[in-house]
Amino acid sequence: MKEAIIKLSSLGDIIHSLVVLPLLNKKIDFIVDSSFKEILDYHPLINNITDISLRKAKKQKTLFIQEYKKLKNLQYDKVYDLQGLLKSAIIGKLITKNLIGYHNPREKIASLFYNKKILSKKHYAIERYLELFNMENEEFLKNHPKLLFYKDKEFSCLSKNKKNIIFIIGATWKCKKYPKEKWLQLSNELKENIIIPYYTEEEKKDAFFIAKSKYVTPIKVNLNDLKALISKSDLLIGNDTGPSFIAWANNVNNIILYGCTYNNKIIENKFSKSIEIQKGLIDKRLLQEINKIRISEVLNLIEKDC
Repeated sequence: MKEAIIKLSSLGDIIHSLVVLPLLNKKIDFIVDSSFKEILDYHPLINNITDISLRKAKKQKTLFIQEYKKLKNLQYDKVYDLQGLLKSAIIGKLITKNLIGYHNPREKIASLFYNKKILSKKHYAIERYLELFNMENEEFLKNHPKLLFYKDKEFSCLSKNKKNIIFIIGATWKCKKYPKEKWLQLSNELKENIIIPYYTEEEKKDAFFIAKSKYVTPIKVNLNDLKALISKSDLLIGNDTGPSFIAWANNVNNIILYGCTYNNKIIENKFSKSIEIQKGLIDKRLLQEINKIRISEVLNLIEKDC
């Protein structure tokens, strides 16, 4: 039987969805937005990756037609829509007659396209992904195997004498971003080998500000490099953003800082811990909430659990 998963975005959500693959224990195809294809590369349980340039296709009629034809040429016996949006449901309908989704998807209209609907009752995103496959297993979610794979690479910035600590300083929302001044202070308190991977110009600017500390090395990366670098590190400290969850996926010690969001994505385990300002999503205009996380809280959590 030819099957596929649709999970278009975002980076963190795609990483979380991979938790279903070890339990499926068979090769399956994956439909993803082109921006995030690289995060799936080299996975032994993903057969084919079809990347769709959705954002560009909206603006370019020719590209839209190309992407439509690409999808029409795909046909599956069964497709699982883990996205739960109208656009993912439409994509699903183009490639299968047997589309499975949530009874209560993120966009309600998407449920009209599903041949089979699963009522999600779980709190954590990774639990909801397993629900869609009827594979609920809380113990597995706390002790999952490695979920991300990469082309190996050596990094000269890694130390053999000190702990290698990754800082993930970027985020989509401003209210998710821990202040660069506090990252700098944390660097000087830790006195370990701290590496700050960056991708955007804004991240680069902040990374070099934090590099005022003699313990910090900024490094430009792509997604493959990021997977490799984090997997070789001792600890990741990061904002609530996609790259931070690479550490969770590959069982690297990690601490996630939640300012205007809360931890409803993963179940904490011996590798993954978090610091939350408050439960529940606050008004995104309240940008300073994450500032309330004290350096001492991070240091105490490292000393206790990492």
